[in-house]
Formats: sequence, structure tokens, C-alpha cells
Amino acid sequence: MTFRPPTTKPTRRRTRQVDTRRALYLNAAFGVASLAALALLAGVLFSNWYADHGVAVASVGGVAVSKDSVRTRAAVNLARDERVLKNYDTLRNQGTLTTADYQNVTSSVVSAEVVATLYSDALNQLTEGLTLQQYADKHGITVTDADVDAQIVKDGTLPEMRHVKIIAVQTNPTPPAPAATAAELTAAQTKAQGYLDSIKSGAQKWDDVFTASQVLGTISASGDMGLVTRDGLNVDPDFVDAIFNLKNLNDITTVFKGKDGIYRFATVTQIVAPSVDNGWKDAIGQAASGSDYRSAARDEAIKAAIQTSVESQYVTGSTSNRHVQEIFIGSGYGQLGDGMEAKIKIMIFAPNHDTTSASSLPQTDPAWAEAKSRADAAYATLQKDLTQFTKLAMDTKNNDDPYVASVGGDLPWLPNALFVGSAANQQGLGLTTVPAAIFAPGLAPGLMAPLLEPAMGYIVVDFQGVRPPPAQRIADAQLAVATGTDFAAVAGQYSEAPDASAGGDMGWISQHYQLGSDLEDAIFQAPVGGLSRLVKNSDGYYLFKVIAEETRVPDATQQPDLKKSAFTTWLSDLTAATNIWTDQAGLTAITPASPTP
Repeated sequence: MTFRPPTTKPTRRRTRQVDTRRALYLNAAFGVASLAALALLAGVLFSNWYADHGVAVASVGGVAVSKDSVRTRAAVNLARDERVLKNYDTLRNQGTLTTADYQNVTSSVVSAEVVATLYSDALNQLTEGLTLQQYADKHGITVTDADVDAQIVKDGTLPEMRHVKIIAVQTNPTPPAPAATAAELTAAQTKAQGYLDSIKSGAQKWDDVFTASQVLGTISASGDMGLVTRDGLNVDPDFVDAIFNLKNLNDITTVFKGKDGIYRFATVTQIVAPSVDNGWKDAIGQAASGSDYRSAARDEAIKAAIQTSVESQYVTGSTSNRHVQEIFIGSGYGQLGDGMEAKIKIMIFAPNHDTTSASSLPQTDPAWAEAKSRADAAYATLQKDLTQFTKLAMDTKNNDDPYVASVGGDLPWLPNALFVGSAANQQGLGLTTVPAAIFAPGLAPGLMAPLLEPAMGYIVVDFQGVRPPPAQRIADAQLAVATGTDFAAVAGQYSEAPDASAGGDMGWISQHYQLGSDLEDAIFQAPVGGLSRLVKNSDGYYLFKVIAEETRVPDATQQPDLKKSAFTTWLSDLTAATNIWTDQAGLTAITPASPTP
């Protein structure tokens, strides 16, 4: 007999328990799945956020610069620029600035507000700030909250502006001499002093003297400079100081000799005093972020503290200095192998006063005869008095080429290739008859009868001489020194530097930041009493002789240049030696599109 246990049906309560457990498991599984989905979504959102905000777009010495930090610095810069423009608007509305002055002083601010520039500048500022902060940490340089507050006040102050006019007298060396002689420099200084005395005595007006001074040809850094700041006036530092030390309107500086050998003096016709914006800090804080702006101001304060430290070491501190002579020969306008160079002055007489259409006009056209007649008349005048060449060449009624007229007809030393030019690179003057004539063997300097250039007109030429190309001239100078000729005598014969008339005497040169590093290295690697190696850079060729060496404080002639260049060059060296990485593609990706005009 088989025993079977009784079969019982499950109760309703047990069924409900099973259903409850099933639902619980299902709910738990759903909850876990939901949490996983939320976690995945959060991960995706965080990843996207981090990619757009937290990912480094640069690093300095291993310290990252985030994308958001670039955005916030760009916002601060925009707020500052807008406030500066508002302050200039106030000066214009007060009548302090003319429309022209307003456009001049605000042009750089407006350019800085271009979106791409804003973001690029922001990144550069942040990497520079980290570089300087890391340097400051290593060298114990700190700033206080008071220093930052002072920097904020400085930021909110429009600097003093002055309307500056400059009269310049340059010395053109007599070809084929490469530089002005001592007598020529003295004559130029005397002329400049005569102009100054004439204005001070009331015998001549400023504008009349300026016009007379321009008979020497176009001169850089002369004329009406407009309303400028101290930092915006690009002339020698001691001359800038003299201009901004003038006490009253229409006061005049003394005559200054520039590093370029040009004699200048200046006056001011308007002085706009510095103006402090008392609402500056609050305005920046409202437009951007007050804490972000303070961070930017702290970077600037640290930079100023480091600059003071650097200048105390290299500008007013005792450093190694050498007394140096130089021979400098400029790289010229040609290419290696272009051959001999020629120096001329020209006037161009085109048919119908139009050089651009001469080639398409038949030479039987009466306009060609009229151009020839004007050229013959000028030639006849110059045969009687060649000193009138520059004055006639500047007269656009005589000279039909605007550029040639603007330089008084005075062309630089040029090789044959640049007189002719080429269709391939579209460089050169496009002359054919003139170079064929002036490079003819044995041609003596002097005035030449009008030459026909079929593509341009009739050319009156004052031929001043020919010389070898730069590479040959520096080789000749080296040979002369090597064979025993006195260095000063060789400098006077070959050098194109303004100090050539003084035997190439540069005075004392500091080992740090007075010249470019390539020149300083050559000077301080040379033996005292000996010659440097030859240096060739984009400017030309340099050869130095070291006369003496001393550890000394840079003198008064060195300090203005060192003050202008030492910190900037030092900072470039520091940046080059720092491990800085930037992601230009990343910067481009976060830079907003420029608004459609």
C-alpha cells in the first residue's frame, strides 16, 4: 500500500504574500534600473558639463587653466573696456576730445572687444598670471590687499593725454658715405636749434617751420602726433619725458638727438589731465563679477611688484657692463646675390599726370610731349641749382607719383633687381631704362637728362653713386680690421649706425636686456680688447669691439632704454623657460561666434 499525503489548496493569504514579494522584487529592480539610468544620465550631464567648463584649455607648470576661467576673464575684460569707452564718451561730450581724438584713443579698445580677441587676450592673461605667480612664490614676492586696491584705482584712471607736435631735422649722408659725418650732424643740430629759436622769438610760426623742415624729406616721428598718452608716444624715452614734463600749453622742449641720429623738438597744444572714475569698481562688479575682477587686479599687482624687483636688479642695480664699439651694415632691400646697389633721387613726369595709364597710351599722344616738356623744364632748373631737387620733387604739380613726391624723390639704396621688379612677385619700381643707365660702368654722380620709361613717363634722375651689396661691405670691413686698420676708422668708413661718426662708439652696454640677446651674447662672449663674432639678424650685420668691462650701475644714457625694454624682455625669457601648454582648438571651440553686423 502506498501512502500519499493529503493534498491541500493554498490559502488566499499565501497567494497574496507571493504576489507581494513579486511586486517588491519588480519595484526594486525598477528602482535599481531607474537609479542606474539616472546615474548614467548624471554621468553624461557631468561629462558634458566638465567638457564644456572644467576641461583645461591651458596649463602653466602643471597648473590647469579651465575653460570657465577664460570665460570669466573675458567677461571682466569686456566690462572694463565698456567702462573705458564710457569714460571717453564723457570727455567727448564735455568737448575735451574732438571726434578725431576720440576715434584715435578708442580704436585699440574697440579692437580689443572683438570676440576672438577677447578670448585670446583672456587666455594669454591667465597663463601670464600663473607664470608670474609661480615666479613670485619661488622668490617671496607678495602683494597686499592695499596693493590690489591701488591697482583697481589705477585701472579706473584714464592717463594724462597730450596733443603733441614734433619738428625733426634728419641728416642725410652724402653718398656713397653710409652714415652722416660729424660735420653733417653738427649742421643738422644747428639747423634744428635755429628753427627752435625762430619759433620762440616769434619770428616764425610752428606750422611754417614744420613745412620748411620737411624739405629734407619724410621723417618718422614728426608732425602732428595727435592726442597721445606717455606710453603711446613712440620716440626715445628721454624725449617722451621732456614732452610730458612741459608745464604749459605751447611750451617747447629743447632739441634732442634720437637714437636714429635725427634731431627733434616738440610742443604741446592740449593737456588732458588724468581722470579717476570713482564708480569704476562697482561698474565692473555689476557687469561681470567683483571677485573675478579682483583676481584680475591681483594678477596685475603681482606683475607690477615683479617689474619693480626686476628693474631694481637690471636698471638701477649694479650689473656687468662693457664699453663697446660697433660696425653695423643694414640688410638692405634686396636678396642675397642681387649685386651692386645704387642711390638716386627721381621725379616722374607722366602723360596726363597718371603713371598707371602711361603704358596703354600711344607715345604719339600729345600728353607724352607735354610730360616731356615739364621734365625738360625741371631739368633746366636743376642744372642751375641741384639743391632744389627735393623741393621740386615734393611738389605734386611737378612729380606725378604720390609716393615719390612724399619722400622728396629720395629713394633708398636699391639693387638692380628692385629697380626693375618682376611680374612674379610684383616687387620693385617697374623701371627698365633708369637702371640700365645708372648701373652703366663708370657713370659719374650727377644730374641726368630726362629718361623715357615707356610704362611710366619721363624720369629726371639725380644719380648719387653705387656701392657693393651688404654682405660684401661687411666682409670688406672685417678684412680691414683683421689686417690692422683701426676699428674706429673702419666704422667711420663702413658703418651705417648713427654713431659711425664717433668711430662706432656705443658707450656702455649692460649684459642684461639693453640689446637683443643675440647681440648681448656676442658682446659678452668676446674677449675684452678683442672682437666679437659676426652677428647677422633681420636688421643686418653687426661686428663689435669690446674696449673695457666694469661692474657698475647703468648710466643715465642707458637707463631710459633699459626702463623701456628690460622687464618686457625679461618676461619673454621667463615665459620661454616655463612649461606652458595651450589648446588653441579648445580655445576656438569655446569662443562665441561674433555677432552678425
